[in-house]
Order: sequence, then C-alpha cells, then structure tokens
Amino acid sequence: MNLSRSFLDHVAASHGPSFYLLDAPRFQDNFTRLTQAFRAHYPQTTIAYSYKTNYVPRYCELVAQLGGYAEVVSSMEMMLALKLGVPASKVFFNGPYKEHEHVLALLQVGGTVNIDSWEELQRIARSADQHAGEPFKLGLRCNFEVHDGVLSRFGFDTESQPFLDAVALIDRHPKLKLAGLHCHFATRSLDCWKNRTQGMIAVIDRHFRHRLADLTHVSLGGGMYGHMPDDLKVQFPVTIPEFEDYAVVAALPFARYLDEVGGKHRPTLIIEPGTALVADAMKYVCQVNSIKHVRGRTVVSLTGSSYNINPNPNRKNVPIECFPDPTVADRIELSGAYFGGYTCIEGDYLYKEFSGSLAVGDFIAFDDVGSYSVVMKPPFILPNVAIVEPLGDGKTYRLIKRRESFDDVFATYLFD
Repeated sequence: MNLSRSFLDHVAASHGPSFYLLDAPRFQDNFTRLTQAFRAHYPQTTIAYSYKTNYVPRYCELVAQLGGYAEVVSSMEMMLALKLGVPASKVFFNGPYKEHEHVLALLQVGGTVNIDSWEELQRIARSADQHAGEPFKLGLRCNFEVHDGVLSRFGFDTESQPFLDAVALIDRHPKLKLAGLHCHFATRSLDCWKNRTQGMIAVIDRHFRHRLADLTHVSLGGGMYGHMPDDLKVQFPVTIPEFEDYAVVAALPFARYLDEVGGKHRPTLIIEPGTALVADAMKYVCQVNSIKHVRGRTVVSLTGSSYNINPNPNRKNVPIECFPDPTVADRIELSGAYFGGYTCIEGDYLYKEFSGSLAVGDFIAFDDVGSYSVVMKPPFILPNVAIVEPLGDGKTYRLIKRRESFDDVFATYLFD
C-alpha cells in the first residue's frame, strides 16, 4: 500500500483525522499463501476465516470469493455470513454460548454447529425431535492436553465420559449427524500446533478409525502468527513461524496418518485463521495533536488511541510511518518519546520510545493493526472511526465504513 501525504489529507477532509486503511490485496495474498502451504501436504485443506478477529464485511466477502468458509462464534457473525451470500454449508458455528434460535436457524438450512457442552447438545437434540428435514450436522469440540501451560475451558474433555455420551447421543438420534471434530487452542507456537494435531489424530484413531467415512471435516482451529517485519519479530520472545512451518507440523502428519490407516476417504482439513490473514492487511492513521514534556518524558498526543490498534495491554510497538505536514517548517527532534492516546487512561500509549522528527499536524500510520482492533474497540471517549480502502492509484478510495456519530452511539438508549 503506497501512501502519500496528499492522499491522507484527502481522506481526512471527509472522514476526520483518524481512520483505518484496508489492504485487500495483502489479505488475498495471505489467504492464498496459507492455503497453498497446507495444500502442498494435504490438498483437501480449506480455510474457515475467523470472523471474530475482524468482521469487516469486505474481508468476509473476499474469503467467500476465494473459496473459503465462515467460522463464526456469535449470532451476528452467522447472520453476516448468510447476508453476504455464504452458503449455509460453508458456515461453522463455534463458541461456548450460542443463542439457541440462531443455532436452529443455521442447522435447518444445512450449516454446521460445533458443540461445546453436554447441555448445548441436549437442547439441540430436543429441537431435533421436532425436525422433519435432513439430520442436523454437528461437530464436537475436543479438549485435550497440548502442553502450552493453559487449561482450556472450551469443549469436551476427550478422556471423559461426557465425550463418549455425546458421541453416543448423536449416533442414536435419527435427526443428528456427527459430521466432524473440532479443536482450537490459542497458543500460536509450532509446538502447540504439533501437539494439537497429534491430539486430534489420537482422538480419531481411538474413537473413529473404523468410521472415518462419517467425518466430513476435521478442524484444527486457528491461532497462528502472520507475516510480520523483522522489527516487530524481534519484540517477541519466540521465533515467529512461517505458514510453511505450520503446515509441516499439522497438514503433513494428518496426511500421513490417513495414508497409514488406508481407505480413500479424505475429510476436509479445516484451519481457522484470523490474525494470520488480517493483522498486516490494515493500517491505522491518526494525527499529531500536541507535543509536550512532562517530568522528563516527551509525550506526543495523537488523535487516536491504543484501543484503535491493539486491545492487548501487552501490545508491541508496531511498524509506523510518519507523513510530515508540509505547511510546518519548524520540526522537533525527539528521543524516547511516548505516543499518547486521546482517552483518559494513563496507560493509553500507542507507541513507546520513538526517536525522530515530528511536528503538530503530522500523520502517523500504524501497520499490523487488523487483528481484533476494529471488533474490540469500544466507543469510549470517541465513536469509532471510518474505514476506507485505497484503490491503488494513490488518489482514490472506497468507503468501507463511515465514521460513527453521536446518533450511532446513543441510538439504543431511551430518552424522556
């Protein structure tokens, strides 16, 4: 994405001094590279994009155009997928809490629901008693040890009786079909991916080896690092894997297992990335509002907040690019400056230890901000900003989301 000061001024004139820039080509490239990496070892791999990571409809549309599925964890995400024309057969509903009426709505049109608990399965089974159409397609979320130091709270412990009971209930119910198995662990390390793959293979081998043809899909979930520049990589205490590295520890062992057990059936291997696809496919732009010195620290106040770039309190310094205001001649040389946000939160810093030349009116573009920033940004202090997609000519753009207003924020409140 090639940006210029004149382009940023053009956008700001209509949408304010803070806004997101959406990079569709980068998103498409990430999707393609990740798909190819896994299909090189297991051709029946498909990406189900994690809507919760960034449900900007433009990204979800691109996934559908590229042949991907929708992985949703809320009713509104499910409705978004269907509104965008994603076939119900390509919608996978995960999560610990699902509104039952929306679960049934998806199941009745051929979508898949991955069950998180015994109680959820019982509710669906009772509704299936009254269902006259095709059996509901269900998956079971599997929970087992992956040695990442986290005790996951999601899904069925595959060593427990409730897991066996869930399989048995689905098997004996004429209107339920166990279509697949699902797992997800948030840790993004290669070891976690290796262990989750081996764990799923062990579950399949123990309980489903004799009925592999029943499984239309096996999902290994998401939780992957995406592409990042070297100056961001060095801020992590681990080596950042490439897409090919994940494929070698996940797709390759899965393929080898199926080769060993024989048979022609190859269930679809689903991966559910979010951050890996969208993190570097969005920039956040805001403007320098003031520069001051407070008890030995230089604070650069911006028209944006850290909540616009990353909700994680342990956020890293993402790559930035400065676009000087050409009307300002006197610039300030800074060393170790902190970029402060517009909120009243003391720890609201977008960047720490900046050194370089700045002036009030400069634009700062923050890279690698597409993961969870848009979906977890609260309307705290200021409403949400616009999202635009540069069209590649350096001059024009497509408006993806307008800047929110007072009316948007307070529309659901009742006034006397």
